Amino acid sequence: MGARRGWRALAVLAAVGVLASGCTGVGVADAPTEGTASYQAWGLNEASSDLGGGDRTVVLNGDLDRDGEPFFAVEGRWRAGGFELDDASAEKVRGLAGRLPDRTGDPECRRLVLVEDGLVDRAVAVLTPEASAGPVTAAPLDG
Repeated sequence: MGARRGWRALAVLAAVGVLASGCTGVGVADAPTEGTASYQAWGLNEASSDLGGGDRTVVLNGDLDRDGEPFFAVEGRWRAGGFELDDASAEKVRGLAGRLPDRTGDPECRRLVLVEDGLVDRAVAVLTPEASAGPVTAAPLDG
């Protein structure tokens, strides 16, 4: 009986740790193939996300400078190669190159995940911020 209580206490502590860390989990949606869209940009918690399993989930890291909220909204257009950000959004993403671990508090955070901001939040695409000029395109995370 004592062992059972120990496991329950451990499970409760783990859940509290996730909540206290500011991480949020979302599912994965099928990405559109065309059209314009707007998404919230979050840090991708690589260690806690499951991008390859049957029940794919994405754990988000918020921006510590914004009290754990998303970094910003991005806009762009879906094309054959993925979601191409408009110039203003691409500049915001370039500004995060090499800064995600500090801004999220997660030393392994290297990529942004784009999330539909709706009744049910779903991740649709992922990208790695780079300082280089040129188009910034996020790869779809088809559900």
